[in-house]
Amino acid sequence: MGEELVSPFQNEVADFKGWASKADKSYREWETEYPNWVKLYQHTAELLKGLSVERWNDELINDFLYILARDNEVENIVEQLIDLPNQLLSLAKSAITYNDADAKWQIAYGLGEISEEKLSIRIFLNDFLKDEDDYVRRRASFALDKHLGQ
Repeated sequence: MGEELVSPFQNEVADFKGWASKADKSYREWETEYPNWVKLYQHTAELLKGLSVERWNDELINDFLYILARDNEVENIVEQLIDLPNQLLSLAKSAITYNDADAKWQIAYGLGEISEEKLSIRIFLNDFLKDEDDYVRRRASFALDKHLGQ
């Protein structure tokens, strides 16, 4: 089941987590110092293009949302998702209940950038509008306004 695509991505996420456990987190953009983002982006792209989110297990979804959240300054991963709207829509289902606002607001933003499945997008964005995090709600509001204006 695409094991050859999943393993490199999850290994990269594990490497990031190992690096993060020792990283200096005294400033907001600490994640940008990770030396292997290019490799991580490559494995992310391979995963997104090679295996439908519907076939991912919970661990893989959580790893993906975790690394998406850590990429909150550069936003390369969300841009990859915008290029693959079906994958983005599938991840939105899991992101709504995910525990990291940095993953949620990026998914909300991404939903505002695609035009497929307008009804599903509006339903997801309405769920994000109820989030406890103010920034998630604001990004969802911007994205919903964009959709309502189309």
